[in-house]
Amino acid sequence: MPDPIKKRLTTGLIAIVATIALISGFQNYTRTNVTVSPVVRGTAIDAVPAIISVDHASIITLSGEEGGRVIESHLILGGAVERGALLVQLDTTDLQLEAEALQSRIEHRTRRFELRMQEEINLVRFREELDNNERLFAAGNYPELEIKRRRREFQAMKENQLRTQLDETQQLEDLKNQLKRIELRIQRSSIHAPASGIVNRIFAFPGELVAARTRIASIYSESLLISAKINEEDFAGIKVGQDATVRLLAYGSKLFPATITRLIPGADTDSQQYTVILKIEIRPHLLLPGLSGEASIIRNRKSNTLLIPRQALFGDSVFVALDQQAQLRKVLVGARGLNQVEILEGLEEGEAVIIDGAAKLRDGERIYSTQANEELQYE
Repeated sequence: MPDPIKKRLTTGLIAIVATIALISGFQNYTRTNVTVSPVVRGTAIDAVPAIISVDHASIITLSGEEGGRVIESHLILGGAVERGALLVQLDTTDLQLEAEALQSRIEHRTRRFELRMQEEINLVRFREELDNNERLFAAGNYPELEIKRRRREFQAMKENQLRTQLDETQQLEDLKNQLKRIELRIQRSSIHAPASGIVNRIFAFPGELVAARTRIASIYSESLLISAKINEEDFAGIKVGQDATVRLLAYGSKLFPATITRLIPGADTDSQQYTVILKIEIRPHLLLPGLSGEASIIRNRKSNTLLIPRQALFGDSVFVALDQQAQLRKVLVGARGLNQVEILEGLEEGEAVIIDGAAKLRDGERIYSTQANEELQYE
């Protein structure tokens, strides 16, 4: 091989070896910053995971039983309403006119009914005359044919008067019932709040025509409902009165104590999840509709067991900080809580597990560790 070629190969090999040595030395010199937390001994919680949602206890669709033009509205988007408060007034002009006409007809019928008193007086007089003729007939001083005729006349007068009276009474009652229905329609044209709540949406405004039973507004109840969705395989053993811990996404890792107050029978047909209702101990101004999060419903507690922060676990493995290196180790996990998990095998008390930066690590990688805030990890 010519000397120039041999010289170039030798120079290249030297450069490659130098580069590898430089990279190796750089890797040995650099370290990955991680946060670690010790394996501690404490009480493990056998908890069932659940998905939390905070919603209004009820959503009321406001509508009227009557149609008409909106002439007055007290609806304000986002405004609070009290039960029984007038929210919307529909125009009742036509109904008022109809009511006045019916009232006039009722008064007229009533006066006509009072005039029938004269006919009753005439009937009484006819009865008195007939009684007198009956006495004469009994004494033999009144013809039999004549008394029979008088009897038929009295019966006909009596029946005609009774029939007329019944007709007049029925017509008067019909008019009164019509007036009641009109007055009820007028009353229903004033739409009141069926319950206290917050106006969420408004569908009709002053000047608009609305049909009967058309949506006018949506009112969300002020009271809130905290529901927890539990998978079917985890639902066994869940009971009213069991404790729970809730973590709402809006408030980070902070945990709130809660209690199961109700079980909703039957699972959702689509997700096969069961729903329980929780009462959560939280300041009212922190509990807002639309919040979501997760919960651990506590079925059992196990004392004197090894615990690590939940965030140190990925799959069935953890990274242990040992001699300034990240050592990958498989573990056997027991009970799982929101912030901590029980370790049955694979770790010893006092060992440091990596809780931050583990996703970028490789087994054996050099690390620089910082101790975590234990109060936060084991809250």
